[in-house]
Amino acid sequence: MLRKNQKQMFTRVLIMATIVALAVIGLWVVHVGADGKGAGSVALRIAPPNSKAFGKTLTEWNTIYWERTLTGGESKVGRVQLMPLPYGEYVGGSGTEDDPLVFAGQLEITLAPGTPFVLPLFAWIGEGYDGYPEVPDDEPFPDDDFIAWIHPNLTIDGKTVMSDDNKAAFYIGPTWFEQPIMYPEPGKFGAVAAIWFQGFGIVSQPLSVGEHVIHLWEPFTLPDYPYYIVYDNTLFVTVVNDD
Repeated sequence: MLRKNQKQMFTRVLIMATIVALAVIGLWVVHVGADGKGAGSVALRIAPPNSKAFGKTLTEWNTIYWERTLTGGESKVGRVQLMPLPYGEYVGGSGTEDDPLVFAGQLEITLAPGTPFVLPLFAWIGEGYDGYPEVPDDEPFPDDDFIAWIHPNLTIDGKTVMSDDNKAAFYIGPTWFEQPIMYPEPGKFGAVAAIWFQGFGIVSQPLSVGEHVIHLWEPFTLPDYPYYIVYDNTLFVTVVNDD
């Protein structure tokens, strides 16, 4: 039997997959390996996942991100930019494992030099429903299963920087919002509020001045859901002085 939020796969924001822009030079450089740090092949300007980047943890930054995204709040916290997400359009595929449904999106973004940013790679939003507690809230997916189902393949200027080898280090387990985020009106299946999220995300140091091309190819499926899906997202980031 399908969970309520799985039934809504194509009727609400299914998920906020996107790409993250990173540079390969600068003060804060870490090599991301299978544990999110250590011996990787590409130097990344991203916060180690267990650190407090710009005063907050990865979980705290992503909580702020989704709270503001769902409420239409400000897209900046101090000098930290909460990056926008491309909305993917269906471009092909039948939904089988060999021929997945592909949703492609692109964005062009301009940042000022010295702007760090927060950007999720994937998130699942849990909801509360009209009629609670008789109609129960969504329950989170088990951590190990969720990590296994999502396959973020992130490249920056053609270099692989995230894959199944290190994705677990940047996983954010089920996190409840401080208060339910109420919807203006109930959704198609009676959802009245967003109450938690789980997913993957990154916090980055500022990009170097210039142009960056980042690509995310992210296959995934969910239990009891009959389709295989891929997010194919490209973000074009230009860092330029306003002067």
